[in-house]
Amino acid sequence: MGSLKRPRVKIEVEIETVSKYFKQEQKDGLVKRENEHGLGIQDVDIDSIKRMGAREYFKYINRFTKDDISGEKLKIEDNPNIPANFIPIYSQVRLMRSLIKTPVDSVGCAMLPITINSTFGIEQEKMKPKNYRLQLLISLMLSSQTKDETNAKAMHNLMEYCIEELGDPEGITLDALLKCDEKNLDNEIHSVGFHTRKASYIKKAAVMLRDRFDGDVPTTIEGFISLPGVGPKMGYLALQKSWAKIDGIGVDVHVDRLAKMWGWVDSKLCKTPEHTRKQLETWLPKSLWYEINPVLVGFGQVLCMPRGKKCNLCLVKDICPGVDKKLLKRIKETQLDDDPVKDSIRGDYSELVSFLKEQKKQSKEE
Repeated sequence: MGSLKRPRVKIEVEIETVSKYFKQEQKDGLVKRENEHGLGIQDVDIDSIKRMGAREYFKYINRFTKDDISGEKLKIEDNPNIPANFIPIYSQVRLMRSLIKTPVDSVGCAMLPITINSTFGIEQEKMKPKNYRLQLLISLMLSSQTKDETNAKAMHNLMEYCIEELGDPEGITLDALLKCDEKNLDNEIHSVGFHTRKASYIKKAAVMLRDRFDGDVPTTIEGFISLPGVGPKMGYLALQKSWAKIDGIGVDVHVDRLAKMWGWVDSKLCKTPEHTRKQLETWLPKSLWYEINPVLVGFGQVLCMPRGKKCNLCLVKDICPGVDKKLLKRIKETQLDDDPVKDSIRGDYSELVSFLKEQKKQSKEE
């Protein structure tokens, strides 16, 4: 089996005794408080954020919730509780993630409002931040037990209905949702799982946003989970991309599954994603609380699926406890020459294949 091994790629990792993440927060006048684990989290000036125009708002949000990690050095705070295999695995997964295109990159909940608005001629710099925050919340509410691509279809249908039938040029707005009949709403989102229940949740949430939250989305995790159909995963992701508040980790089925497979959490104790979130937050460096979700979700969507893993393309197969050894026995190196897109149901990992070929070439030359 020696012929199946790929040369290990060295990743530069910077270990910090004091997080530059916190230094940046302090420099910007953000005040740290503590979460349930005694870890620092920041307070933000919500009123200032609400007054921001689109350009300033998205620049501010992206500063704390950066999605493009290509070329970014992995920087983490020194923590003796970090599992021994975390840096070896996560650094390589992070590299692979930067080399693949995944559904979450364009139609994941955080990007979906921007992607959908663009199809209707509303570019990001013209999009009202309040509308983005609302549409982010709606996309999260629709996403439960639903693939990103299916969620995108439902959001597109709802956006089109709001513009063409309800006459709102801004698409999905709070006013449009309040005017929308629940049956019609259900019809527009019928492609997602449990659409009837979700239509009811959205209608009730719209009234709550109007009456309890001044027509905007909540600014705390308690506020978000008070909405029908919104749990901690949705709430923490909404806080991150709505207000740049990194108060918790968004743990979905991919993050939950992979964290357990790699032994980063105790699978016997972590029966649900919420259990996994709480255990991860006891040791995961705060600087990674946002990025770990899109990194692991994309990796889980395209390379390390529950079924049909592509371990032959994985840089951590030599140290991964969940590697499919039977798959590796069946696969020959020549299969790297196959077109990787042809058998790819979701995403595109052709750039990763090119990277592996180049690594193989360099290894032979050495």
